[in-house]
Amino acid sequence: MTRSSRAAERRQRITRAAITVFAERGYAAASTAQIAAEAGVSKETIYSYFGNKAGLLREALMSLVAAPDGSGIAEPVVKVTTSAEFRAHLRSLAMGLVTDLTKSQYLALARIVVAETPRDPSLAELFRDAIAGRVLSGVVSMVTAGQRAGLVDADVDALTAARAFVGPLLTYVLLDGLLRAPAEIRRPTAAAVDGQVDLFCRAIGATTDHH
Repeated sequence: MTRSSRAAERRQRITRAAITVFAERGYAAASTAQIAAEAGVSKETIYSYFGNKAGLLREALMSLVAAPDGSGIAEPVVKVTTSAEFRAHLRSLAMGLVTDLTKSQYLALARIVVAETPRDPSLAELFRDAIAGRVLSGVVSMVTAGQRAGLVDADVDALTAARAFVGPLLTYVLLDGLLRAPAEIRRPTAAAVDGQVDLFCRAIGATTDHH
């Protein structure tokens, strides 16, 4: 194992430990010493990788929405050529979003952010930057790419469209995830997500020639 691969493995081990400790104890009660013990590293190692506890929470949140199999939040799309390709990108992002954000570990961390924000407003900013900002910027890039290709109405405001795309998907996260016990979490069906994507495409003047 090379030095870089050892460092990557250690970083992943610390991140997994942080997810476990935050979920079990909450953000305020969790300590870097507890996370270090869970990961089998020193506190100094944690500081060298993540800086502080807030940096650890940010990494934990991002790790749960960046699956290596591509199911997580998509990288920004800069070019599409057909309406089918455009819709496929949107569907991939929508499915990845509702899948990732209804993971039990993610929901546990999201509850922590909601509960702790009144005491530590910086957590809300961290959450917006790590999750909400990435999701919205990804959709903005898709809509903009669609406009460049003549697939989306040129008068559509990309950020407004992004909010219109993400908002309905977050109802699944809230109503069927955050507000349910872990054993009762429900994810939308592929047909339900397809329906949301079709509605969105019609709203922004994009054709849906996949039928």
